[in-house]
Amino acid sequence: MSGTWVVWALITLYVLVFGAVVVMRHAHFETQVWDLGIFAHSFWNATQGRGLINTVEQVPNHLGVHFSPFLFLLVPGYAFFQALSAQAGPYYLLIMQTLALALGAWPLFLLAKRILAEQQNTALWALAIVTAYLLYPSLHWMNLFDFHEATFFVPVLLGALYFLEAKKWIWAGVFLAAAAAVKEDMVLGVLFAGLFVLAQVTAQESTTADLPVWRRTGVQAGIIVVASALVYFLLVVKVFMPAAGGELFRIDRYANLGETPLVMVTNAIKHPLLIPETVFTPQKARYVFWLLLPLLFLPLLSWRPVLLLIPGLAENLLTNYPFQFSSLYHYDAILIPGIFLAAIYGIKSALTRWPNKEKYLGVALLLAALIGFMFRSPLNPWSFPVSYFKTTPRETAYRNMLRLVPPQVSVAAHTNFIPHLTDRREVYFAGFEQKRVDIVLLDAGDPFGFGSEKALANYVEDYQHSGEYNSYIFSNRYVVLLNKKLGMLRESQ
Repeated sequence: MSGTWVVWALITLYVLVFGAVVVMRHAHFETQVWDLGIFAHSFWNATQGRGLINTVEQVPNHLGVHFSPFLFLLVPGYAFFQALSAQAGPYYLLIMQTLALALGAWPLFLLAKRILAEQQNTALWALAIVTAYLLYPSLHWMNLFDFHEATFFVPVLLGALYFLEAKKWIWAGVFLAAAAAVKEDMVLGVLFAGLFVLAQVTAQESTTADLPVWRRTGVQAGIIVVASALVYFLLVVKVFMPAAGGELFRIDRYANLGETPLVMVTNAIKHPLLIPETVFTPQKARYVFWLLLPLLFLPLLSWRPVLLLIPGLAENLLTNYPFQFSSLYHYDAILIPGIFLAAIYGIKSALTRWPNKEKYLGVALLLAALIGFMFRSPLNPWSFPVSYFKTTPRETAYRNMLRLVPPQVSVAAHTNFIPHLTDRREVYFAGFEQKRVDIVLLDAGDPFGFGSEKALANYVEDYQHSGEYNSYIFSNRYVVLLNKKLGMLRESQ
């Protein structure tokens, strides 16, 4: 039994289910400015020849906020779907993200078959790890929550890990380079992949007959990966991102340790309990527990692949920014390839130690994967988002408000409108625009972004008191502020 057709059947099922959910979630106005709106606007500008710029982030050029040249690979497809329909671009991004995460199952399957090749039931174990992957809650949450470049790191690094295991160095280099290009911090995952190769070389040199050849290829490959990753990271942080008008903005999420990396290190030395007190909290213990439980804690049985988890765990455990250690967003993307590689090696280790317990181990792994899915996945039977497939008064109101917006006018809008308004030069998250815009769309029932209903009311009053806008309120909740000149133009048309 090769299991190939089963893998592709599971991949297809995943794409159909998640494809339907993410499409309906967007159609139902549940996607947000952070982050589908940002990416859709950046891609629209790229199709107009202006690069990945937008009017929402801290700096206009997205590459100054997150250095992600990998995204340019998606621009031609975005342009094609945008040409079919002005609203098709965001759907394209959501579907591509779903396809990418689903296709990560294929290199994972090949990886498992290679590592577990000496086992009697190799294909069954490979199918078991693929099933655990496609049921993995963190994968589901990152697929569901809008669009993020980080998600593409998962299938690309899994591909790289397969080629590293197969000692196909050129293909491994291509995939590692692509993984590094996904996002500025993902290169740290690539760096530790190089360290993993060196650790594997150390382990295999003692049993390999052709030591000189293995030493030359394996050691050289590991050193090249580590050195290239370090150089690339420094170039990105010190040259490329500043050239794009930005910097390493997300360092502020570690302000609990210090304002700069040097201050963080100094504080850690001066206050030895600072790091343990930051890392060892009940919330973070629960986070790590749910990372490992769906894989039966098997990643802990083999230390070398655990090296790949170091950058992701450091990112998510050293911060006090709660979203990063919730597993409900995209922050686990850097961890998933390593945690599944470690799980495969954990299976190998467990079968070596307890060869007579193979059936029990397989059942326990699938049971753990099901428990993780049932209790943590957003698509579990108890919390499946059936509301996305029903028409609501809010959705109807939002859709009617969008029809009031002419093409190309500048817009400021509530977070859930933004992903549907990105086919224009200027679109702003309401309350953060630098100047008054042509039209404003608000949901007074949701003051997200303003902090309070009073702040939202003050924002509306500021526009009204300018004397330049006609204001319309529907259902005592939905607000449209229309520039009078624009209104006259529309009437004349």
